[in-house]
Amino acid sequence: MRKNETALVWHYTDGAALINILAKNELWAGSAAFMNDTNELLSGSIQLRQHFEDQRAVLSKDVIEGLEEYIPEVKERSRHSYVLSASSDGDSLTMWRYYGRDQVSFALGLDRNVPLVPLARLKEDVHPNPPAGYLDDMYDRDEDGQIVTYPDGSPIVIFDPDSIIIEGGNWKPVIYDPEEQAEIIVEIYNKLREGVEKRNSTAESSRPSFWLYPYLINESLDLIKNEGFRDEREERIIVWLNPDWKFVFHRPGAFGLVPYVKLTGLGGVNDDVYEERFAMGPGRLPIREIRIGPTPYSSQAADSLKQLLNFHGLHDVRVSYSEIPFRQ
Repeated sequence: MRKNETALVWHYTDGAALINILAKNELWAGSAAFMNDTNELLSGSIQLRQHFEDQRAVLSKDVIEGLEEYIPEVKERSRHSYVLSASSDGDSLTMWRYYGRDQVSFALGLDRNVPLVPLARLKEDVHPNPPAGYLDDMYDRDEDGQIVTYPDGSPIVIFDPDSIIIEGGNWKPVIYDPEEQAEIIVEIYNKLREGVEKRNSTAESSRPSFWLYPYLINESLDLIKNEGFRDEREERIIVWLNPDWKFVFHRPGAFGLVPYVKLTGLGGVNDDVYEERFAMGPGRLPIREIRIGPTPYSSQAADSLKQLLNFHGLHDVRVSYSEIPFRQ
């Protein structure tokens, strides 16, 4: 094993994307709802639904109705999840084959202990172009639809749609082992059931605390993958954030305009030096090494890569080669 490899995760990419990453100090986490693999990020949700169906006979009607809200029958990936993938294997033949069809590919060795944060799209603190009804669910309302107030007359806010909430940003290994997956499914199901039961038995004012449940459980669900892909040794950063208008970009893709989030390092331009949840300007990515994929021209590829790194002042980034023999 190469020195310090255990501290790195490897993001495989092609030359064009590598140039963009080094120039802009950003990695793109794509919307889970637009992933190419039809089964990607669905395995956990499918297993959770099946466990729910197995338990349905022992549940009360109101608990079933509550769980239906959080464990839908329709297999749909969360549009609120943004995913960046890498591998714990820095010299994977599977990954080289996927990214090196027509040209030399590269693997960026990223320090797994350095968090990545979303890069803000806008500086505003409130939606610059709110749609109709944007604030309708912001306040607590009584049975007549009137806004409930505190004794001093100020409205009771349930959820401010412009409040900044960012979850995730750390590398987590994908879970391939079926037994470990089953344990996660049971744990998630039990937490959801307990949450629904508590919500059904308490006052309306306590319900906002349950709002984050779907986001907090999705990370574990989104880490479950069929064991047939075990050789990828995938690791993921999964990010959920609010408000989307502040952080979500779009690019053209096969399925339409694909939403994505730009992830960067802290240390760039920021209006608030104490803000560590996101960045207003790109900071240096924690790239420690770049490995060149199998090629008969490894010397030339290394020379041009080192030149590019020098142009960007990345003099401390190590350049290495795949040890897999090249086959024409």
